[in-house]
Amino acid sequence: MRIIQNGRVVRVVYAVETWELTKRFSLPRALSALARHPFARREVLAVDRVTLRVREGELFGLLGPNGAGKTTLIKLLCTLIIPSSGGARIFGHDLRDGDRVRRTIGLSSGDERSFFWRLSGRENLLFFAALYGFPPAQARHRVEEVLRQLEITPWADQSFRTYSSGQRQRLGIARALLHRPKLLFLDEPTRSLDPAATRRLHDLILGDLRRKEGMTIVLTTHRLDEAEQLCDRVAIMHQGRIRACGAIDELRSALSPGLRYRLLASRLPEERTREWPRAWGDLRVRPAQGGRSEVILDAPSEDEALARLIEWVTGEGAHVYAVHEERPSLEEIFRRFTQEGKIDV
Repeated sequence: MRIIQNGRVVRVVYAVETWELTKRFSLPRALSALARHPFARREVLAVDRVTLRVREGELFGLLGPNGAGKTTLIKLLCTLIIPSSGGARIFGHDLRDGDRVRRTIGLSSGDERSFFWRLSGRENLLFFAALYGFPPAQARHRVEEVLRQLEITPWADQSFRTYSSGQRQRLGIARALLHRPKLLFLDEPTRSLDPAATRRLHDLILGDLRRKEGMTIVLTTHRLDEAEQLCDRVAIMHQGRIRACGAIDELRSALSPGLRYRLLASRLPEERTREWPRAWGDLRVRPAQGGRSEVILDAPSEDEALARLIEWVTGEGAHVYAVHEERPSLEEIFRRFTQEGKIDV
């Protein structure tokens, strides 16, 4: 992407930029099938022509049901597997330049098998710090920093095999932060954490990592409330493809361009809706408890819609007791975009 500043063309480098990124996996075949058709292939299309951009400093959410391709996409971007076609850049570095990409990124995937179970948490982190090239004194200092950040210090010297699932999860995040990556991939970071630990981790993500260090974060999560609370933008994956991408309010607008207002008013005859101008939206009145009426307006846009509605209701001699505005929840957005075709926003 290029923009013009002060008459000069400036190239903007994204934290993540992919184009038509695709990954196919070959499936094993029975010997009888190989004998009959030796050259035939069975494949699974895990990531299907994914094109997206993540801005520097952004907290970007990747949502999707199990099997949507989220983990495969993350592995591609972390150079753990090779794409079948298409490509990607991490801060301007092509995925084929694996060493530079890996120095730029951190990954917390909850993979317990990559830790040494007989070593303590501190010893594990010191080992990985050495792999990153830290001198011994600097490694000890940095390990102490991440132990404090993730609140691991009280049990840092216990054997890893004694850790709970939540403790292992936090140690994985600590390891991903050791080399101060510019881009951090968090795969289900609050899985196995209790509500208090989840809240502290959210504070760490938004405070230390985002605001203080300016880190770019890509978060995969099944928790829609977590994505809505943390993310600047989200992408919804389904069957290997990006079905929708944008800020949550943008996705709401794509799903339902207008708004719905519900008013609780004193008794209002349903036939009075005939006087409502259709250009202002679809108006319905139905009985409510206590002899009152519920007035429902589906407005094509929010410009003056509520003011017009209240003015009309009071002009009919009714009193307004309550007003409620409805917007599609992230759960509704998720359900819609994982059932239907791609909608660009």
